[in-house]
Amino acid sequence: MNGKSAESSSMHGKIALPIAAGLALAGALLNWIYLDTKAQQLEKIEFLCVASGATIRPGERFTEDKLAPLAIPKNNVGENLADEAIKYDDRGTVIGMAAVRLHREGEIILRQDLKTPPATLTLNKDKEVAIFIPVDTRTFIPSLVSAGDLVSFMVGGVPTPAAPPDTDGSGDENGGLPAMPSAPGNAELIGPFKVLSLGNRLGSAEVLKASGLPQMQENVMTISAEVTAGQLDPKAAKLWKLLQANGFRQVGVVLHARPSGASP
Repeated sequence: MNGKSAESSSMHGKIALPIAAGLALAGALLNWIYLDTKAQQLEKIEFLCVASGATIRPGERFTEDKLAPLAIPKNNVGENLADEAIKYDDRGTVIGMAAVRLHREGEIILRQDLKTPPATLTLNKDKEVAIFIPVDTRTFIPSLVSAGDLVSFMVGGVPTPAAPPDTDGSGDENGGLPAMPSAPGNAELIGPFKVLSLGNRLGSAEVLKASGLPQMQENVMTISAEVTAGQLDPKAAKLWKLLQANGFRQVGVVLHARPSGASP
């Protein structure tokens, strides 16, 4: 009996050791998971936000005193926030920029908040109107022309019709002489006119790019003209008349010198 009892105790011991080892391993794993969760809760990411008591209005500059860090636990930071929000350590890239909308205290600064919105077409005088002119983008570099520039247009120069072939039967064996080559007409320079926009761009190409909008319809230039008593000013009226005569074909663009100190 004593021999059997000793053998049974030995077997129980052999079974208990793996169970104890498994429980210890499970306990260690649970402890690691707990500590990792706590570490993530304690680890925080600081994002840039508007300081307490501060308000940044449209047009105002972001300054150090109006900005503050906002700490968020790492495991609470979603993918969208991580991609769109600006970290506090990167505040130097924001300071000095002008706000494009109202920012209230505690509000996180997002990358989309820093995009410059495209300008809107505005007419500053009671008699000012906008005229849309088809332009030939093969003859100038659109990105070098911005709103506020002065341009003139090369209108005309349409080739004259080719002379008809000789119909008297003389000439080559096929009958008649070949048509005479067409000759270019004389183009006329009309201007200057103030540029209001080039396609959908009402400022520089850089500003439009910063707004996230694509450049469209660069082959249409918007210019400023005046209307008095229901009539266009003589210069604009002459331009429009020539455009009509040419079937509103695209015209060439001549850029005038900018005033001293004006930005390109």
